[in-house]
Amino acid sequence: MSKIKPHVTFHGVCREALGFYSQALNGEIKTIATFDESPVEFPNHLLSRVMHAEFESPEVSFYASDGLDDSLAQGSGDVAFHVSFEDEKRQNEVFMALSEMGQIVMPLDYTFWKVRFGMVTDKYGIRWMLSCPAEHVEI
Repeated sequence: MSKIKPHVTFHGVCREALGFYSQALNGEIKTIATFDESPVEFPNHLLSRVMHAEFESPEVSFYASDGLDDSLAQGSGDVAFHVSFEDEKRQNEVFMALSEMGQIVMPLDYTFWKVRFGMVTDKYGIRWMLSCPAEHVEI
């Protein structure tokens, strides 16, 4: 069966973003390749940029790159991740780590749809929706 795996373009700050996510999500960069490693020729200003990377953590995995489009601002990716946790402590840890130098959009709280939920936009502009099942929620 096929699986969907997001691909995030960070427009020039891919390495930095992957380092941040490695710490915030307790993950690792599985692969990383730059444009200068490609058999295709690219302009000199792209050669040190990330052409392809793969990130994995216990809760999320995705592909990433710096992309080719110089007209977009660095870190201007537009993607949101919804991550489901089985442990509220881990949800808290990840929420706090992602919100460092970011913006809390919706603090972690119990919701009418019976999960503990919060939203944060990290310092790279990526939106995160973090949920954890709640056994006792008042509507």
